[in-house]
Amino acid sequence: MDKFNIIVWVLPIVFMVHDFEEIIFFKPCIQKNGMYIKERFPFLTKLFDRLEHLSVPAFSIAVFEEFVLLSLVTFVSVMLGYYNVWLALFMAFFIHIIIHIIQWVILSRYIPAIVTSILVLPYCIFGFISIITIFSLPEILIWTAIGLLIMILNLYFAHFLASKFNKKFYQL
Repeated sequence: MDKFNIIVWVLPIVFMVHDFEEIIFFKPCIQKNGMYIKERFPFLTKLFDRLEHLSVPAFSIAVFEEFVLLSLVTFVSVMLGYYNVWLALFMAFFIHIIIHIIQWVILSRYIPAIVTSILVLPYCIFGFISIITIFSLPEILIWTAIGLLIMILNLYFAHFLASKFNKKFYQL
């Protein structure tokens, strides 16, 4: 197996390790810092109100859906030897990691993703270096834009599933 295929296969594992931190710590962090963040960033109030009412199992459903999608794309990419959609999701994940690091710097306090964001950053940089040797700059830019669109749309879908799960099992 070549270096690039190892990078491809490792992405779902890296994603899950990162999201374990989010699953474990998102609720305590919101309870501890929710008011501070809402006061400092009022435009996030609606988002934090939704997250405050989301159960950990419901949040886990959203993460599970994202993991299944990422794993399927990874598997199909390797089996077909077509990596463009994987590239889109990798770049979205890389940007997601950078956003967490920026959030941490702006807030100057722990966020439930920073430890693993820092730990997976070398993997993302190494993966990106490999990508720029395989794909052209226009391909990278186009597939990154597609990846961000997929990420945004899927985030809404995953949170929709989480909300439905939460309503069914936690708000009788």
